[in-house]
Amino acid sequence: SMQEDFGQDQWSIGDDSLFQACGLIVAAAHAGKSIFITWNQYYLLNFRFKTPKADSSRVKMTKVRIPLPTRTSGKYLRSVHTLKFNTMLLMSDGGIYCFGSFKALHAIQWLSGVRCFAIVGNGFSVIREQEQRLLLQTYLDLPGLEKGESTLQHTFDITYDEQNIFQCDWQHDEYTLTTIMVSTEKEEQFTQRLFGVTAAQQEYVHIFSIGGHVFALCKTEPLEEGADSPYHIELLCVYAAIVKFIRILPDQNLCLVFLNNGSVDMWYVSCLLEIKQRHMHHTGAEWLDYDATSECGDFYYTDGMQVVRLRFKYNGQLDECYVDTMVKSVPGIQCCTFLNHSEQLVCLSDNNIFYRIGFEANDPNKDSPMADFTAEAIERIRNNAQALEAYQRQPAILREALQKEYEKQQLIAVGRNNFDESLRASLEFHRRVPGYEDENVLLLQPEPEVPTLKAGSLYAVLNLTVINSQPLQHSNNWQLLICFDHKIQSFLLPTNTLLNRRCRLVVPLRKLKNEFLPRFNIKLVAFIEISSLISAVLLPVSVTKSAATYSSLFSSTRSFADIGSEDLLIPTTKASTSEPVIQHTIRFGNGLTLPQIACLFNASKNGNDGLLDLYFLDDAKLRLQGCSNDSMGTLESEDASAIYYFKQHLLLNGDTRDPEPITLDQILKFQCETKRLSSSKQYENNLESGENVTMRLESKYRALRSVIF
Repeated sequence: SMQEDFGQDQWSIGDDSLFQACGLIVAAAHAGKSIFITWNQYYLLNFRFKTPKADSSRVKMTKVRIPLPTRTSGKYLRSVHTLKFNTMLLMSDGGIYCFGSFKALHAIQWLSGVRCFAIVGNGFSVIREQEQRLLLQTYLDLPGLEKGESTLQHTFDITYDEQNIFQCDWQHDEYTLTTIMVSTEKEEQFTQRLFGVTAAQQEYVHIFSIGGHVFALCKTEPLEEGADSPYHIELLCVYAAIVKFIRILPDQNLCLVFLNNGSVDMWYVSCLLEIKQRHMHHTGAEWLDYDATSECGDFYYTDGMQVVRLRFKYNGQLDECYVDTMVKSVPGIQCCTFLNHSEQLVCLSDNNIFYRIGFEANDPNKDSPMADFTAEAIERIRNNAQALEAYQRQPAILREALQKEYEKQQLIAVGRNNFDESLRASLEFHRRVPGYEDENVLLLQPEPEVPTLKAGSLYAVLNLTVINSQPLQHSNNWQLLICFDHKIQSFLLPTNTLLNRRCRLVVPLRKLKNEFLPRFNIKLVAFIEISSLISAVLLPVSVTKSAATYSSLFSSTRSFADIGSEDLLIPTTKASTSEPVIQHTIRFGNGLTLPQIACLFNASKNGNDGLLDLYFLDDAKLRLQGCSNDSMGTLESEDASAIYYFKQHLLLNGDTRDPEPITLDQILKFQCETKRLSSSKQYENNLESGENVTMRLESKYRALRSVIF
């Protein structure tokens, strides 16, 4: 009742505000106890909701956290399946884990390479890759599955050696598997007419899909007594979209195929024609999560803004299918699972709060307060009044919570200001880990995540400089987070080391052709105590560039170690004969001559031919052709990034004085003309076409670029 809901604490994941659920299933559901499983990238949570016998008006929630084997291997949890004796976890690399209790995971060593998983009666079926063969296998579910030997029942080879009918590479395609047992004569006719396969009673029919191809597999009668039973595979359909899930409902004369574009294809056997017919239903939504485990065949999904129930029905009198849609406007729902015993949808929102949503049809006569004057009805009205009063108090409670949060943010801002500009970093790139003779210099390198990080032989060195040491003395250790290329590397520094030694953070990188070098953001992790609660604050550390930032990336010759490196030759061998040469005209500026530029880029200029050959990262070749006036030159290379960082190095080593007034006036003039042309393009008329405006904009851009560079 409402009184029970308001009288107890909210069901939520309260200890981890950064938890982002990847899925939610119900592992067990009874009248007095329910067990739910949810997980994110790093760990799995088991929630048990139980009604105590002493106080049936309250629900007790207990939680167990189990780490997932994903931190070092890079794999992730794909799906969770609940059997009679075990709960199975399918990983992205094809491994299977299980736990009979709710406290530990165990790997099943005799089952690997699994692409999809389906529950079948007293066991389960899988599609797996083994010894370069694609197999469909069925197993028994027994207690202690991880301790015993394989419980394999049947194996079907679905490899197709002669032709790749699946049109896939087996590694990156979406697999689904649904298995149904033919128990009655009606189901036998249903499978024969709908799937085109003849299966005897008490036999299984496997419907599986790879990508957008849907197949049916069933055993046939053996030709000789005692021989292995042959099997038949039938291609049912090919979709342009990927199949996400298949649900077979023989009692309702339906087979539902759910596609990743938000559509549902309904297959049924026409009662008039006695052949398979199809009807496509489009939801027009992207499903964040869905549940199709309802015993009556209902399908529930959330798109982040609302929760929708789709009820599929076949009308034998009209010989057609139709879909009954019920929508609940509940924003923020990320995951959902259906409880059959209570006919409610349990959901988990993006703020990690559990919700129960009912989809019962409303009867206006039944819900009318004048329809019943019994003691139960009066008590229900009183409870509704109390709930209304609680809702009326919600604005005041919300304002109080907002005021507390505002005060908290104010205190965090004050604490953040004390740490501002206490630490800075300068960035340098090197071809190898630099060595320093000074004992006061400390090099810090992270452990390599994968061996391929050494392929580029490129390192970023971040030189830390303490500006204000007083705020840093409030802690014994400091953690620095280096953010680049969607990666984060962590460094833990003792305060004495940070203050008394010149720390250099070394980050291995991988640079490909025509790509930018990564941009670095450094965050200093600080902890602030507010009202006996400790909050983590990320303080930005400014990263500056200097004249030495790109200096080590250029040389006049390729180093011997890098010439023999196959990793460096990989990006260029395929493109060396087809990539066009990029030419740019540059202005040296600041009175620089070609010999001075050669010295600036770690090269020696010999001869009077006006040519300067350089190497960028010992891989991309640069050629600088000087002109007669010694202030202009032509720069050419097959790597656009080499030209870009050549100019960046010139700017960082050039004169930083303000430009001449006449140049600044020209830039402002071009800027005004560009804005005027952009406005004329937006409100163009018949007197001036859009192509003419585009050509004029391009000419102004080139003129502005020539003034600056």
